[in-house]
Amino acid sequence: MSYQLDREVPDLEPMIREFYDELFDDVIVGFLFQPFDKEKLVASQIRWLRAHLGNRSGDWDGGSIREIHQRLPILAGQFDRRHFLLRQVLERWKVPEHVQMEWIRLDQALRPLVLNLGAMQRDRVLEEE
Repeated sequence: MSYQLDREVPDLEPMIREFYDELFDDVIVGFLFQPFDKEKLVASQIRWLRAHLGNRSGDWDGGSIREIHQRLPILAGQFDRRHFLLRQVLERWKVPEHVQMEWIRLDQALRPLVLNLGAMQRDRVLEEE
């Protein structure tokens, strides 16, 4: 599907900022985000979205998902919680349905990679104890 992300979601930056505010404040996943600079994460997420959604007009130079998440012990429930919060924000900001569907599809496609890395990190931590 072809569309212009910034035309379909003109308030992308404040919406992503709100999403990260919720992630940082959430009791289930907040601790995973707390060590990181929220402003850098917001900017990075926007670049990633522009590079991967719609007409792919943005540039992504932030590394692979594997590199970004390899040290984080992300579990299935935590991934699902992030996904739940994302859906709420997309609906609250009235993102068009076709953009939501593609965004969610893209987000879910990362699940096996992020969770496998989380399991590997968790096992490494348990072995060190």
